Amino acid sequence: MEELLKLKQIVDSIPINLTEKDIINFLKIKKRWPYKYTWGQPSVEIIPNQTTNNQNILFYDIDGYLNFERWEYFYNLGFTTIISNVLDLNDDLRFLQKKITEETGLGINGNFYFSKPGKKASFDAHKHEYNVLVKQIYGQSKWKINEETFIMEPQNSCIIPKNSIHQVIDKNENKLSLTINLI
Repeated sequence: MEELLKLKQIVDSIPINLTEKDIINFLKIKKRWPYKYTWGQPSVEIIPNQTTNNQNILFYDIDGYLNFERWEYFYNLGFTTIISNVLDLNDDLRFLQKKITEETGLGINGNFYFSKPGKKASFDAHKHEYNVLVKQIYGQSKWKINEETFIMEPQNSCIIPKNSIHQVIDKNENKLSLTINLI
């Protein structure tokens, strides 16, 4: 746990300066967002609710790349979007990745959770076989990790130890958070 606390300090000390407009502009880079990466992870997906099931395929074009206008429709309805493999998108993220990799020697993966109020805030309560650091970039969200419930404020971070049951239980404003998976 001591190493995780040190990593949290690193994450807290590096500001990530991104806005909703920045994320929208990243998503307009069509060839950056294939339906799935070569290792099988979707590049952009939404967290579905009971009526959407897996609508992710609906916002990809015939060539297998993100159709921004179709994705934007779901975003404007309030669905949370997961944007995978994001640590190369700007200097702040690249610097954060470098510092964590220097400290741990581990491969890491970063994902954005990007949303407006409206639909389901998160996946149902779940756990991972690896540790996760979360940094709230902007907006607030209400989290539950095991039995602890708390509000994530902009530029703050938290640790989700492996096998901890967690979820975002509420989002009342536009928000962007970064998850860093320590694989």
